Amino acid sequence: MGTQPLCVVDANVLLNLATPVVDGREVAPSGADPLKSLLASYDVHTPASVIGEVTDATGSGDLLSAAAELVLQSTRHITTHDVEAQLAEPLEYGLDTGESECIWLANERGADLFITDEFNSTNYLFVSLALEDRNTLFTTPHVLCTLATRDILPEAYVHAALSYYVETKQWDAQYIRQLRQQQLTDGS
Repeated sequence: MGTQPLCVVDANVLLNLATPVVDGREVAPSGADPLKSLLASYDVHTPASVIGEVTDATGSGDLLSAAAELVLQSTRHITTHDVEAQLAEPLEYGLDTGESECIWLANERGADLFITDEFNSTNYLFVSLALEDRNTLFTTPHVLCTLATRDILPEAYVHAALSYYVETKQWDAQYIRQLRQQQLTDGS
């Protein structure tokens, strides 16, 4: 795995990438697997607490639970780190323990990417301040576009997935529109 870019991911990233795969509704995009694509393209790392958050999301029988089950089935492709002892308290930015540990891990490992879904809040600014190399900060929509530009995911699938997330997760439509225009060949 050493030749792949190292990325650190938070629980929401993993769950959001798994959601369209397990969502049987018509609104869900089909024809690709964004979680599997990420895991095959990057050396994915996360704190053990993030896997704990994913485990906590199982058991309810809903869409989130199904996504969590898919993530847990994929953990053999994710390197987990016990960083709890390294971080006495979560960062004082209103971030949870998993997010704080992810930032620490990204800084410690010199990650090529830190992927977060905090872009819909002011937490995104706090995350960027806490990262030693701000160029490593990516969002899930940004990494989806990157997977399309690298021909790992079909661009049509990424367009459908981004629309899906705007509709189902209330991702910022203006951010998604700008990302499409900047990153994708067909910026519509």
